Amino acid sequence: MTARTLNFDFERPVAARPWGTILLALGALVSVWVLVEYGDVADEVRRWEGKLADTKRLARRSLPNFAVEDAPSAEQAQELKSANAVLDQLAAPWDNLFADIEGAAIADVALLGVQPDPRGRVVNLEGEARDLKALLTFLARLETAPALTDAHLTRHEIRQNDPNRPLVFTIRARWNQPL
Repeated sequence: MTARTLNFDFERPVAARPWGTILLALGALVSVWVLVEYGDVADEVRRWEGKLADTKRLARRSLPNFAVEDAPSAEQAQELKSANAVLDQLAAPWDNLFADIEGAAIADVALLGVQPDPRGRVVNLEGEARDLKALLTFLARLETAPALTDAHLTRHEIRQNDPNRPLVFTIRARWNQPL
């Protein structure tokens, strides 16, 4: 009897299993994604640590001491008072006042001066009128103007040395616009 030779095939082809390959590829993709996310998070941590270090450095800094004066000097108080007076004049509703004065004007009256006092809420108007009727018409129109009330004649005279003999007048009115 002869012995039969045994044939061992150690390199037998194994049937390819697709699930193993798919899992390997999926694992590789997840690993790459985790590495990218780790890099982003590490960058953000470094950025926040830098901000924290800056904040700590600023917190350790001492702030300068500012001397606080209890009251302004007399010179500063005067400058402040002057500045407030200028601001009051600039903030006054000039457009409304001048629009109402111009709206009351008539041909026979010439205004020569307007002196508003925003603090006293009074305006003085100086001018010339051709005659008394023109002056009284102008005064009545001023009285109906929305920005003016209590308009009254404070001075009037006929200029004798002028050949036209105009009536020179001063009118005082209360300026009732809010300041």
